[in-house]
Amino acid sequence: MGRNSTKHKELKGRASITRNLSSGLNFLLTDQEDKAIEQLLELLDIEAATIETYLALATLFRRKGDWDKAIRIHEKLHHLKLPKPQAQQIQFELAKDYYSAGLYDRAENLLVSLVKSTKLAEPALKQLFSIFISTQEWHKAELYSQAVMATRSNALHIAMANMLIEADKVKKIATSASIISIADHYPQAIRPKYELGLLALANNDLTTAKAALLHIVQLKPQWSAELLPLLLQCQFEKDEWYQLLSGLANKKRNITAIAMLSDWLVEQGSTFAAEQLLLDQVQQQPSIRLFQKLLQVRQQQSALAAESLSSIEGLVQAYLDKKVLFSCRNCGFKTRNQYWICPSCQQWETVEPISGIDGR
Repeated sequence: MGRNSTKHKELKGRASITRNLSSGLNFLLTDQEDKAIEQLLELLDIEAATIETYLALATLFRRKGDWDKAIRIHEKLHHLKLPKPQAQQIQFELAKDYYSAGLYDRAENLLVSLVKSTKLAEPALKQLFSIFISTQEWHKAELYSQAVMATRSNALHIAMANMLIEADKVKKIATSASIISIADHYPQAIRPKYELGLLALANNDLTTAKAALLHIVQLKPQWSAELLPLLLQCQFEKDEWYQLLSGLANKKRNITAIAMLSDWLVEQGSTFAAEQLLLDQVQQQPSIRLFQKLLQVRQQQSALAAESLSSIEGLVQAYLDKKVLFSCRNCGFKTRNQYWICPSCQQWETVEPISGIDGR
């Protein structure tokens, strides 16, 4: 009789849960989401074994943009006594809800403790950095430098380097020493070297500028279109400059290097060699930019050629003025302007010059 009584109570409890669950799902199907949430949240007091179902439901609301509904579910889950890994995951999801809703201070408070978590440290840091980007509180990133160094995430290391530079710019305290320190700690990032090169050029420190900019060219040849004009301001021996351009032209097929190499040949009095270089490259690697350079070289040969080709070059230049120059390798965002952080996906140093046909 005792066993039957206990079994009867269990069956009665399950029937109640099933009835409430069915009622909650029915409210969802009839677009009565507020009533559905109230009905389903009542079940949490009875049955905590279905946490994954509630997490999936909250994620669905977040994707739809119903952040207040997602917050209500995650807050209810957050107050339950659950195993630590599960509780931390719910805390992280709640922080993402707060971030989506623009409640950055609440999100930050939840994420701070998660940085010490072995499993969630990396995603928590990335979410924190997203908050600092939104609020432009770059200086806060420095508080997590040790936590970032403990991870193997290149994205976090690059983000940290860029935010430290942004913080120095806001404070107007950027110096060669501070930038070199950032570059040494975060060698994965190219911006510290770029900023160092610009600062050194402004201070007429050509040796430092040359070393910093050459480092980027060797690491990221696709940046040659932006860097070679800057390197041209540095002191190069004739053979050294030729070797740099020819290496990029022959090994990397870099269009900017090919165009600048043709200019160098013209300066050396080898106009025919410059024209032949451009003809060979256009045949091997069709490019509007190299075709334009070929037109310019031929215009220099005679006034008659200049007159007949100038209109064609004008049409080519009008076409190039509309071409996209940069693309984000992460999300595909395209633009004519350089951005250190992608306006679309908010990732640092993913917007790079486009290479290849009509590239740079």
